[in-house]
Amino acid sequence: MLSKETVVNVIRTLQRERVFALAIFVVLLVFLGGLGFFLTEAPDGMSPLQRLGEGLWWAVATVTTVGYGDVVPKTLWGRLVGVAVMIGGLLSFSLVTATVASIFIERKFRRERGLEDIKETNHILILGWHHDGETLLSQLLHRLTHTIPVVLVNQLATEKLEGIRAKYPGREPFFVWGDFTREEVLVRANARQAFKAIILAGRQEGDSAADVDQRTLITALTLKSLNPKIRILAELLRTENKPYLERAGAQQILIRGQYDSSIMAGAIASPGLYQVMDALLNAEGFTIWSVDVPSTFQGRPVQELADYFKKQHQALLIATYSEGRALSLEDLLGDEPSSIDEFIRSKFTETGMTHLFGRAKMEFHINPADSQVLGPHDKAVVIASQLPKL
Repeated sequence: MLSKETVVNVIRTLQRERVFALAIFVVLLVFLGGLGFFLTEAPDGMSPLQRLGEGLWWAVATVTTVGYGDVVPKTLWGRLVGVAVMIGGLLSFSLVTATVASIFIERKFRRERGLEDIKETNHILILGWHHDGETLLSQLLHRLTHTIPVVLVNQLATEKLEGIRAKYPGREPFFVWGDFTREEVLVRANARQAFKAIILAGRQEGDSAADVDQRTLITALTLKSLNPKIRILAELLRTENKPYLERAGAQQILIRGQYDSSIMAGAIASPGLYQVMDALLNAEGFTIWSVDVPSTFQGRPVQELADYFKKQHQALLIATYSEGRALSLEDLLGDEPSSIDEFIRSKFTETGMTHLFGRAKMEFHINPADSQVLGPHDKAVVIASQLPKL
């Protein structure tokens, strides 16, 4: 069922392309043609009302080029009226057809170039792009169910985007072209109804690391002002900017390259360990998944859940985690006042928020004790070839 907004947009487009004016012209042409038939043709024993009805029927059949032939003009003046109706019908219907076709072509053109508004809801936004963007998209689509749409927001060339989307037939991500730091672009991507956003630390020509991180911070603040409940995962280039992004409401922050040294050290010390880590992180066969703890295991020890995963899904439980209380803004603001803290505080005041958008403190246990009791909000982290379906 079409939404009210969609219907309004269609009506506005039809008005702009003068489709309604053409439709009125066609109605007027039918009426004048029927009236001309009424005035020029012999009564043939019909009442004036019947003859007018015959004329209108003939005009409709002539304008639409159907031409049943059951009613035809016989007088010279009637045939001249017929010629005018034929020519007018051909021209008007050609214009209507061409106009409607151009509307659909324009919408397809705009959609392919990322200029149309996104109507999807509960989707994931990928804001920005860099050399690892395709790897991220591939891994994400591999892990997500088909019911979760992914929307790319960046300024890549249309040809490159089409090439990327063509790699995922049936799961093509949506696309919005534009600067993702701008509110109007995020609105077109329907950020108000998205449930997660990934902000990539992509460099533009002439950008410094500070410029990239500043763009990420601005985007996080804009997203939270549009959608306080959205969960943000963001990349940073400089570690010292992490506290500011936390205060802006980002739930997960990755410092680009922060694990490279550990992986390199592991590769040197133990090549086999590196191969295992590489396989797990690149989702080649077995990889790491997060799974909701089934309600039947809540209140029971971890050992029982681990045994269940192993026997039923060939999955190895390696950790559990849960989110605790919601954090207030004051939990993350620095002890010493700063201009950035004041800026963030003012943004919270403008939106009337008193807490950090539902953000919660994370509690996790790696290799949890067998006797640990599972809570109602716990999640399990497992290594498996595919997401266990519970």
